[in-house]
Amino acid sequence: MNAMIASTVTLQKVNTTTFNQHRVRVIAVLKACLLTQTTEPLVASKQPFKVQLKAGKRYSWCACGHSKKQPFCDGTHKMLANKIPPLRFVPDEDCTVWLCGCKHSGSAPYCDGTHKQDFIQKAELPTAPQS
Repeated sequence: MNAMIASTVTLQKVNTTTFNQHRVRVIAVLKACLLTQTTEPLVASKQPFKVQLKAGKRYSWCACGHSKKQPFCDGTHKMLANKIPPLRFVPDEDCTVWLCGCKHSGSAPYCDGTHKQDFIQKAELPTAPQS
């Protein structure tokens, strides 16, 4: 009986130690994410996106440039750029528009031609993660 109790106590210590090690790693990763979050939008595209919008539908335009569903938000800003939330809008009528891809438009979410400037044309575009 004492051996059974001793092995249970040992198992609990191992599990607590393992849990604490994982907790420390998770905290380190979260701190790294917070420290590396961007405050400037990433140039997602050097050209605008032609999009058909529906009247009354709510859209979330990606303002940070990190979304994999450009030009719309996929929530990536929560981990990579939480200080750059999406711009939400609802069109009054069905329409086809050009939404900004460079994320530097002065009339966001709509393109104003800023993508033609040198600082956008010389910017590096994000690369797709390797699988």
